[in-house]
Amino acid sequence: MANFRRISSIVLLAALSLPCAAPAQTPGPAASPDPAATPDLAAIAARGRFLADYDQAAWHGSDAGQAAAGNDTAGLDLFIARKIPTGWVVDFGALDAAGTSFLTVYEATGADTRHFTVQTFKPARADTGFVVAAAHAIKTAEANFQAVAGHTYNVAVMPNDDGTMYVYMYPAQISSIVPLGGDERFNVSADGTTLIDAHRMHDSILMLNASVPAGSTAVAAVHTDIHSDVPEDTDVFHVLASNPRLPEFVSARGHLYRIDIDGTITALPSKP
Repeated sequence: MANFRRISSIVLLAALSLPCAAPAQTPGPAASPDPAATPDLAAIAARGRFLADYDQAAWHGSDAGQAAAGNDTAGLDLFIARKIPTGWVVDFGALDAAGTSFLTVYEATGADTRHFTVQTFKPARADTGFVVAAAHAIKTAEANFQAVAGHTYNVAVMPNDDGTMYVYMYPAQISSIVPLGGDERFNVSADGTTLIDAHRMHDSILMLNASVPAGSTAVAAVHTDIHSDVPEDTDVFHVLASNPRLPEFVSARGHLYRIDIDGTITALPSKP
């Protein structure tokens, strides 16, 4: 992935006038000659918002599940979050030996992404359907993912309208720092066993915080992407997961965008 700068009130104009003026890097493929042919920005924003909600639900749901489990971690190979009409559910368990059932030991249920109650199943409940496919999809993604050494990764599974799933692998938050980069999105078949496509979103990982020079106020941030003509799903996630939230300017292979603090993406005039 490319370069990042935190923009303060005293350097805003200079930084924005030179979005690509940073140390050299290996360029991606040439920019698309027709920006109108790029993917739907609203769809990218929607996926980024889903990731932010999934991350919160997985975080707080897993905290609740771990509190219920205590030191009893038998049978807890995976946890899978899923959105339901009434909120979120996080299931903890493992695939059975045949790979046809997901043996749920704990289930955390919440009306929002932060508050969960936990139900225990002893013996484990044998589930089918989405959780089985999602468990296979996670294992398929993990088998094909090239992690950046020294980092712990989170995973998110997003069902697609065509029945396939996106599996995201992205670095876990460390204290107040939300890492940006080193992430990949996998498109996996409906049963979770076949990799359809892998899209590397960023290469290296930037450990970012909200610090700015004394006497300055952070008002925005900027970085460059080299693998796409548009912002990545995790660019939107990063804006939404950061505290405080700041607008992010993204230069993507010659195209310039702004991601607002609600995840909305706006295409901007690009400098030559």
